[in-house]
Amino acid sequence: MERKSLSGVLFDLDGTLLDTAPDLVYACNAAALEAGLQPQDLKALRPMVSNGASAMLQLMLEGQETDVDFDSLLDRMLSLYQDHIAVHTRFFDGMDGVLDELENRGLSWGIVTNKLGCYTDPLLQSLDLFTRTGCVISGDTLPQMKPHPMPMLEACRRIGSKPAECVYIGDARRDIDAGKNAGMATLVALYGYIPENDPPHHWGADGLLSKPIDLLAWLDGELE
Repeated sequence: MERKSLSGVLFDLDGTLLDTAPDLVYACNAAALEAGLQPQDLKALRPMVSNGASAMLQLMLEGQETDVDFDSLLDRMLSLYQDHIAVHTRFFDGMDGVLDELENRGLSWGIVTNKLGCYTDPLLQSLDLFTRTGCVISGDTLPQMKPHPMPMLEACRRIGSKPAECVYIGDARRDIDAGKNAGMATLVALYGYIPENDPPHHWGADGLLSKPIDLLAWLDGELE
């Protein structure tokens, strides 16, 4: 594709724009401890973050015998997460500089996530990103969620770019599928939350980013 024609950059949230794993893992383990269960360490739970709180809890419960109601445990985890939503969450290393450079280049940027708005909005507000980004499409903004193309198309509409003039960066197969379904270029955030059993080289993306700053090299045509 002709990268010079790009006018918009869209990001997944968890595992791509922000490293939210520490706060999510805290909430998961705090809920587990309250229920008398054994917690899991960050390394074990981190690859599950992009699949949501339910997937994290399911992994944490593997091999543990318990009669704790799963839905109640999930509700408690999410409550704890809301109370600690931006304690340890940070940009991935270099991402803040990448956003500065996108803005310097006059490129619009936005967020498309399957995270529900009740978590997305306060998180972005806590990090002073809610009014900075060109758009925020959460998992409940529309009737559809990724990998459906509608969230991507709505994001394009809000930032004033055509899909063919946008690139989407994510760390899950559904992110790449969503971008491709919408007709935009796609990049994999290799630094994100990717399980070992789902190699991203097979997702059909237009490029792979080892670190956030690689996005600028890709935009400049210096990285395939």
